Amino acid sequence: MNKVAIVGAGISGAVIARLLAEEGIESVVFDKRSHIAGNCHSERDPQTNVMLHVYGPHIFHTDDKE
Repeated sequence: MNKVAIVGAGISGAVIARLLAEEGIESVVFDKRSHIAGNCHSERDPQTNVMLHVYGPHIFHTDDKE
């Protein structure tokens, strides 16, 4: 069986890997960071237990009025 190589474990890479897995297609995801979710990654602060945006808040732009 062939495997699909996915470069980047951000939103797109993670979603594509999941969809492929649901179809029975194996993939290998490569990322230079030690975590998934790319710039949307968040971590829980060990002292306060509050979720923190590691890379700051992000805005997703769209032209959809709704």
